[in-house]
Amino acid sequence: DLVDEIGMMLSDLNMNSSKAIQVRGAEDIVRAKQTGKVGILPTVEHLAIGDVLHRVDVLYGLGIRIGGLTYNLQNNIGSGLVERHDSGLTDFGLEVVCRMNQIGMAIDVSHAGFHTAMDAIKFSQAPIIYSHNAAYTLRPTWRTRKDEELIECSKRGGLIAITAVPNSLSDDLNQNIGCVLDHYDYMVKLVGVDHVAIGTDTLVGDHVGFHTKMLGKKLIGRTPAPYLDGLESPADGKNIIRGFISRGYSDQDIIKIAGGNALSFIRNVVGS
Repeated sequence: DLVDEIGMMLSDLNMNSSKAIQVRGAEDIVRAKQTGKVGILPTVEHLAIGDVLHRVDVLYGLGIRIGGLTYNLQNNIGSGLVERHDSGLTDFGLEVVCRMNQIGMAIDVSHAGFHTAMDAIKFSQAPIIYSHNAAYTLRPTWRTRKDEELIECSKRGGLIAITAVPNSLSDDLNQNIGCVLDHYDYMVKLVGVDHVAIGTDTLVGDHVGFHTKMLGKKLIGRTPAPYLDGLESPADGKNIIRGFISRGYSDQDIIKIAGGNALSFIRNVVGS
């Protein structure tokens, strides 16, 4: 089950501690950078806890520091992005949000429905994160987010990280990093540079091929391009920085988007 899988993953991490550091707070990120190691921050996109509040603490004890409230569908916490009727956070969901605040687990609403996300922003005592999204105004799809929620998130100190999944921001047969950079430009103007971060949500390797294999017929007609030129995987992340430079971002703003804002968010919400 989920607990066993996380336990095995962290056990492997400990065995390879000479190359990687498990991130439990902001200072672990700094230490990883200073020592040239990979910092691994365990997260879950969906809090698969049923209706048992204590499981939030179990996940935290295993090292999870960011938790998605829902993953597209309705659960005991709230509604997901593809639900026809989004009723917002449930009473249990309010308890979960409160408990996550108390223990220092960041709330991720990347796959939560609009009203569920707005409830989380309203009732959370700590800033929340959209860890891999983009602007609905530029790209009106079920996976992008509306200005209203993005602005409210930023007003409360939250963070919005921009996705770069191929075909998520463009329908072109030959798409490139420009469509991703457009969302950075828009988001910085909408909420301010202090609330924008990188959240590519891409795999190392053939992202489109993997999802086509996994989801098959569900992706027919939704993947016109086999890759996104200039940003095929996280290994091409430096091209985002090059894009910022070419579009006139200052060094200070680039440092914020490329990690400074995320580090501040972790320090503020999760702790040192």
